[in-house]
Amino acid sequence: MEHEKSIRIRQAEPGDAGYVAFMHGRYYHKYHGFFEGAEYYFIKHLADFVHDPYGGRLWVAEVDGVISGSVGIVRVDNDNAQFRWFFVERNYQNMGIGNRLMKTALDYCRENSYDNLFLWTFKGLDAARRLYDKAGFVLTEEKPNKEWSSIEIIEQKMELKLG
Repeated sequence: MEHEKSIRIRQAEPGDAGYVAFMHGRYYHKYHGFFEGAEYYFIKHLADFVHDPYGGRLWVAEVDGVISGSVGIVRVDNDNAQFRWFFVERNYQNMGIGNRLMKTALDYCRENSYDNLFLWTFKGLDAARRLYDKAGFVLTEEKPNKEWSSIEIIEQKMELKLG
């Protein structure tokens, strides 16, 4: 009989933000050719958040005690927040973790009376895009970016009205 996996979404603890940056940097370099400069971007913004998390939150997903994904909400102002660091490791995809992370983040935004939520992603992250569409995010902007990868990526801004 196959062992059923225990999935848990929990608020980040000390050390988790560094691991989230590690997961992102490794994944986007390996699978999307991102340069080292992109890792700085992940580390910088996570460090800024850890320094001043007011109005936001970072969560990690664990499968049998192993960190397998993440999501964060960063306060922009009283009405607006940014959805960030949404990620599920490849070995843990298709287990419902992305849906659970999304629900956790959206519930937090509603509980904290944010009216608008936005995120930046890029073309080609199809599994994440399906979850964004399912949650009601709408594509509002696209722009090319050659700064992070050896191939041009198309960044996409998506927005969700909550209020």
